[in-house]
Amino acid sequence: MKRALLISVVLGLGAAGLNAQARSVKRVQSPETWGSSAGYTMIMHYQFHGANPAQYRLVNHASQGSFCEGDATAECLGYAQVDAPEGAILEKLDIWGFDNSDDSDMHYNLIASCDGANGQAEIILDQNDLPGQSGDFHYSSTFAAPGFSVDNSQCGYTLRIKFTDGGEPPRGELIRIRKARLTWRRQVSPAPETATFADVPIDHQFFQYVEALAKSGITGGCGPGIYCPDAPLTRGQMAVFLAKALGLQWPEGGDSGE
Repeated sequence: MKRALLISVVLGLGAAGLNAQARSVKRVQSPETWGSSAGYTMIMHYQFHGANPAQYRLVNHASQGSFCEGDATAECLGYAQVDAPEGAILEKLDIWGFDNSDDSDMHYNLIASCDGANGQAEIILDQNDLPGQSGDFHYSSTFAAPGFSVDNSQCGYTLRIKFTDGGEPPRGELIRIRKARLTWRRQVSPAPETATFADVPIDHQFFQYVEALAKSGITGGCGPGIYCPDAPLTRGQMAVFLAKALGLQWPEGGDSGE
């Protein structure tokens, strides 16, 4: 196996990005959190926290979901942290809940809170009303391409559920949140403007992916300033690539396999 081909296999690239030799290799499916396959962040109802506990509280009703109870003028906002890998693209949001109220509806906001030169800014990535007076529901929102790129170094991500229309009392068990699911997909960083290796120039078909390995510390090349993209790859070299790329770990004192 050539070095450049291994990059494509590790990163889960499609056939369009491979040469003729790579297209003849059957790709082994990876777990959903590896490569460019879709990954998911699940948010269960008990992960939502009320924004103003002095006026209302969210009640965990086990498998039935969580509902809000409190003052007659409580706005009832539930917030849950959303975790996704650095650099991943957020593609879709699904929400499951229950609404049997004939005069009040649920609403949601997907929020990015980002730090910048002028302080923190709150960015609404997606928002909408949730289905009302329908009993059990499943709501789905697919974000317009290219989606939203995750920047965990500057931003925090939150899903906010509003259980009532403004100024109306909580509806209790008539309105409940059950769970939410955020779909994301890992991506390879864009190619830089200059090449790290002399034998992988910026117009090389694997330039972006070789640079991704170099910038991630997975490879230092095969010699000073060169990568050897067409050189054969030994099983030992492949072990280094894969172990570094996947961050392979095993429990200390675990089964040695003997």
